[in-house]
Amino acid sequence: MAGAESDFELPSRLGARLADDDPAVRRIAVREVNDEFDSAGLAVYLRASRDPVAEVRLEAARALEGIGALPAVESLLALLDDADADVRHAAAASLAELRDGEGGPALVRVLASSAGDSRAAILRGLRELREPAALTPAIAALDDPLPRVRREAIGVLAYLRDARAIAAIAGRVIDPSPEVRKAAAGALGFAQDDARPVARKALLDALRDEDWEVREAAAVTLGKRLDPESAAGLIEALALDKYWQVRLKAADVLGRLEARAAVPSLLKALEHTMSNLRKEAANALEAIGDPSVLPVLQKLATDDPDLDVRKTAQRIVNAWRAKP
Repeated sequence: MAGAESDFELPSRLGARLADDDPAVRRIAVREVNDEFDSAGLAVYLRASRDPVAEVRLEAARALEGIGALPAVESLLALLDDADADVRHAAAASLAELRDGEGGPALVRVLASSAGDSRAAILRGLRELREPAALTPAIAALDDPLPRVRREAIGVLAYLRDARAIAAIAGRVIDPSPEVRKAAAGALGFAQDDARPVARKALLDALRDEDWEVREAAAVTLGKRLDPESAAGLIEALALDKYWQVRLKAADVLGRLEARAAVPSLLKALEHTMSNLRKEAANALEAIGDPSVLPVLQKLATDDPDLDVRKTAQRIVNAWRAKP
C-alpha cells in the first residue's frame, strides 16, 4: 500500500494532523477532507486506514465509501480483516457502495479466503447488492461454524430471491442456533411463487420449534404470504402454543386468511388471561365474519375486565348490527 499512497500527495496541513499523537486530532483530519473526491482526500483516507487506533481506521473506512479508485478498494479489502469489528463492518458497507460497481465482485472474491467475523462483515455488505455471484458462496456459508456468519448468509440469499437460495434457507429452520432459525423463518418471506411450497413447509415446521421467538417469526412470515394452506398449522399454534405472543400472531394471520375453521380456537382465545390476545381474537372473528359468534362478542363487550377489549368488541357488534 505504501506505493499506492505515494501516487497521492498529502496536503502539508493535513499531513501534520495525521501525524499528531492525539487520535482525536487524526480522526478530525479525516473528517475535514472536502466531501468532493480528489487525490489529496484519497491520500488522507489511505493513511488513516492504517492508523494504529481503531476509531481513526473506522473514520477512514466510512470515508472511503463510494470511492472506486483501486487504492481505495485495496484499503477496504485490507480493513475487512481489521482487529476491530466496527471497522470490518464499515469496510464491508463501504465496499458495497463503490461507485464503479466493483463492490459486489470484490466482496465475493475475498469471502472464500476470509475467516471468522470478517466473513459476517463481508456478507452483511453483500446483502443489499443482490450480486448473482454471491449465491454459491453464500449457500456454502450456511455451513460456517459461526452462527453470525450463517445468519448473514441467510440475509444475502433472501435478497437474491432465487429458488435455490430459498431452498437453502429453508434447510436452516433446523439450524442448531435459534438466532439462525429465526433469521431463516423471517427470510422465507422473500420466496417467490415457484418457491412457495418449499417455504410453506419450512415455516410450518418452524411453528413447532422449541424456541418461541422462532415460532413467532414463522407466524409473522406466514402472515406476509397469506397462504390458505397454512391455516391448519396456524390453528394448531393458536390452540396449543404456550406463549401468548405466538398465539396472537397466529390469530392475526387466521383473521386475514378468513379461516372459518379457526373460529372455535378463536372463541377459546377470548378466555385467555392476556388482554392483547383476547382483542386480537375478536378482531380475527370480525374479519372471518361468522355471525354465530355475535352473542359471545356482545358478552365480551360488557363483561371483559379490559377496557380496550370491551371497546373492540362493542365496535364489532355495532358494525355487524349496522349491516343491511
